[in-house]
Amino acid sequence: MRDKKWLFIVNSTAGRGRTGKKISSLVNSANKQNLDFEIELTKFPKHATELAQIAVENGFRNIIAVGGDGTLNEVVNGIMLSGKSEVVNIGVIPEGGGNDFAANFNLSSNIDKAVHILQRFNKRKIDVGKIEDNYFINALGIGFDARVAIISNKIKKLNGLPRYLLAVIKALVSLKMVEAEIIMDTCTIKNPFLLLSIGNGLSTGGGFLITPEARVDDGLLDICLINKVNRRRVLSLLPAAIKGKHLKEPEVVIHQSRKIEVITNKPLPIYYDGELPELKDPLHFTVELLPNKLNFIC
Repeated sequence: MRDKKWLFIVNSTAGRGRTGKKISSLVNSANKQNLDFEIELTKFPKHATELAQIAVENGFRNIIAVGGDGTLNEVVNGIMLSGKSEVVNIGVIPEGGGNDFAANFNLSSNIDKAVHILQRFNKRKIDVGKIEDNYFINALGIGFDARVAIISNKIKKLNGLPRYLLAVIKALVSLKMVEAEIIMDTCTIKNPFLLLSIGNGLSTGGGFLITPEARVDDGLLDICLINKVNRRRVLSLLPAAIKGKHLKEPEVVIHQSRKIEVITNKPLPIYYDGELPELKDPLHFTVELLPNKLNFIC
């Protein structure tokens, strides 16, 4: 029966094509663990969302993303859009260029180890972020970090933190502050800022611990706002941000909130979980947390 069956949704182009070369290892490992499974390969952007939604409608209850944060995000969106997230179990084999969400659980990209973790079937309820009709589970960024993500997506020869660091250097060339009104549960901020990072998870950008105290199941979004700074100061903050040691720096403001409303006069650079969304209303949008929405296998 399909409710006992596993579906692996594989982005064979993830990790600069590295994931596609491991499909035979996935098949061998899943067979060794006696899993009853099927594999679907994504063929175009957002295909994983479509595959996941159809799979839920067809009765699959264990759906695994094989790829990076972007692939996982697409699968999350498919499950959430199905309206049956409470009866579906989701997992990930982290095989992408950025695997920040997997870092919340110290998940391995080794196929045998990853499949063994899935077979153990330990589960935790996790929170889900929402912006308009889109969902995310790790992080959403506005401003400088979003510009970095846009540049990072165009860099083809590096992965993980090295790719992100190169993108940071490129983004510094045209450094711009962000102007917006940010309304949270307990306060409102109107000052120009470098970036606003909203974390359900603790890291972004392939290992930057921007919101190191965030927890994926605490019912709150962690917000890191870095106020207006110059290029030299950005460079001096980077080493601290990689290690999560930036929270006490004078330009850094930390909040927690269930909802964040953003009002601006012009569209802002924005990204979440490796994706670059097109918002219906880029001048006025709300980011909110939906607690205990997914069953994550860890």
